[in-house]
Amino acid sequence: MDYIITEEMIKNSLVSKGDTLRLAKVLMKAQIGQDITVAFLGGSITQGCNATKQEDCYASRTYLWFKDTFSNININFINAGVGATGSIIGVHRVQKQVLDKNPDIIFIDFAVNDKSTNYDKVAYESLIRRILSVENPPAIMEVFMSNFDGSNVQAQQIEIGEKYNIPMISFRDTVHSEIEKGNLKWQDVASDEVHPNDYGHFIISELLIDFMKNILANINKEDNTEVVVKEVDFVNPVFGERYKNGIIKNNKTIDVNKIKGFIEDSEGFQVFQHGWKCSLKKGNTASLEVDIECKNLFLLYKKSVKDSAGKIEVIVDENNPIIIDTYFEDGWGDYSATELLVESENISNHNIQINVFDEEKETETYIMGFLVS
Repeated sequence: MDYIITEEMIKNSLVSKGDTLRLAKVLMKAQIGQDITVAFLGGSITQGCNATKQEDCYASRTYLWFKDTFSNININFINAGVGATGSIIGVHRVQKQVLDKNPDIIFIDFAVNDKSTNYDKVAYESLIRRILSVENPPAIMEVFMSNFDGSNVQAQQIEIGEKYNIPMISFRDTVHSEIEKGNLKWQDVASDEVHPNDYGHFIISELLIDFMKNILANINKEDNTEVVVKEVDFVNPVFGERYKNGIIKNNKTIDVNKIKGFIEDSEGFQVFQHGWKCSLKKGNTASLEVDIECKNLFLLYKKSVKDSAGKIEVIVDENNPIIIDTYFEDGWGDYSATELLVESENISNHNIQINVFDEEKETETYIMGFLVS
């Protein structure tokens, strides 16, 4: 089928224009011949899953618009999409994988990977506040993708976007409006229950590009040479900011107290290197013990579809053990999972013991690190 985008589809996508001054500043910077950096932070859709080739995914298409529009400068492209990750992991990885590279604009896509829990709400707001807190903060655009049935958590993310006056574009609102009118079927724009096909990626990129084209046109009409960006009101967060300063700690940044059966894992999984792995023979056990100073702590581990994935118990400060099965039975694939270990208002030192069960079979267990805030 032909790739079609209509004015009605574009109109339905606009959740909020927000404060476009920061984005206008980025476009003006490019217009006067200065290099810019364009970043995309999200899950598997941002990563480009199920696009025929990488160039067909919405992040690449949007980047190519920047490149074609401002052909006299270098456009640095960051694709920080990591499959099956949401805001909790996102806020802990954003510094190293995005902010350290000084982006001028960040497109954020976590509407289908986040859940409606308070943890995800706080994590998403922590992420937004972290980005806006850096010196010379980048422009932000919130992107709301969709499941086949129209479900996502854009409502809670819209609350946050409205608080910080961020531009917001919804693929969900556009596509499901067209489906309700009988103009589209879900299978026209997606290859499974959540991932867009090439046409779906085309649609979201065109929605973003049209938004930016309008800002660029207005800049040129007004012939402005200076844009004043409004200050962000950081008083009274909507949900909270407890993970705002989160980082990922691993075998490079944690001293191990005791280790048995685990070895350092330099290869890692997805973008998470320098954790620990354990290949355990039948009848053996393994353990790992560390001390971590924090307010909040999540374990970052690999959930695997292999039936050799092991079960672990995590003991925090000699409290009752937390039992985690790293086997993703009948799952769609391996992914990076989290488990809350510590939640506190005060910084203190915590002892973490991880023990791998003897399951009377050979098992594999992967600990990628700890999300610390």
